[in-house]
Amino acid sequence: MSNSLLEYGELFKDLGLTELSVEDGDFKLCLKRKVQVDPCERQMNLKVVDSVEKTADLMKPEKKSGDKVKAPLLGIFYGKVGEKEALKVGDKIKKGDVLCTIEAMKMMNEVKASKDGTIIEVLAKEGDLVEYNQDLFIIE
Repeated sequence: MSNSLLEYGELFKDLGLTELSVEDGDFKLCLKRKVQVDPCERQMNLKVVDSVEKTADLMKPEKKSGDKVKAPLLGIFYGKVGEKEALKVGDKIKKGDVLCTIEAMKMMNEVKASKDGTIIEVLAKEGDLVEYNQDLFIIE
């Protein structure tokens, strides 16, 4: 048994563990070690975390202002309507224009513009499955 204890102690030390728990039947062993962090190392870790957080903030998509056109039902998104090409950023639209269609249960449902404006973002791709109330377009 003492041989096993030495092996566990060596393993604990060699792997640089801070905690090790072993249970084998009635045998239970728990080794713990407090770790003192060098202040310089701690400062470096904080700088790395701060850098990662700033990078994550830069990678967040910017939110565009404008009115959102939402999916009225769950289905497949089609930007191309009949012979008309799919809308893209910068396209001008008028109230009542068909922006896209959503196929649900083999029926094509038109999504119409609720106001005049310009498409500033298209949030769904051709053939995407869109959820009820999902943002499809942003109009300004």
